[in-house]
Amino acid sequence: MESFLKQITLSLDQTLDDYVLNCELCTLAKISQNAHKFWKNTICAQFSGSRTVFLRRGTLPAKYAHFEAQCSSLKGLVLANAFCAFCGGLANSHLVASNGSKLGQILVIRKIGIFKFVDLNAFYERLGLPKDAKIYIEKCRFFSPTPFERRIKLTPTLCLGYY
Repeated sequence: MESFLKQITLSLDQTLDDYVLNCELCTLAKISQNAHKFWKNTICAQFSGSRTVFLRRGTLPAKYAHFEAQCSSLKGLVLANAFCAFCGGLANSHLVASNGSKLGQILVIRKIGIFKFVDLNAFYERLGLPKDAKIYIEKCRFFSPTPFERRIKLTPTLCLGYY
C-alpha cells in the first residue's frame, strides 16, 4: 500500500524547528507550490486558519531533499499571525514597526519573503518564562490587581499574563 502526503495542523505555539517554508523550497527547486500534494511520505503542516504550508525536513522526495540546506532556518519561529492568536487574540498591528507599538521592539521579528515570523523561543528566554508557559497579552488595565494575576509589563500599555 502506498503512503501519501500526511497533513497536520500545528498548535499555535509550536515552533517550526523541523520544517522548511514550502514556497521557499519551491522557488529554489523551480516547481509549483502545489507539487507537495502529490509527494509520497511527505509531511506538510499548517497553523490553524493559515494557508502557509511548511514541509517537514527529512520527508521530502530524494529529488528535492538537497534544497533543504538552502532554505532559511525556522528554528524557534512561529508565523506572526499564529503568535498573535496564541497570545489571546493580539492584533497583528502590534507587530508593525510603523504602527508605533513598542511590542515590536521586544519581539524578534523576522521576514522570509512575504511572510513574517516571531521568534517565540527568544521571547520566552528574554522574559525568563518556561517554554510550556501559557501566555496572553492585553492592555494592562484589564488585569486583576497583583498578586491575583501573574503578569509582566511589556510596554507602557501592554502586559503579558502567564500561568
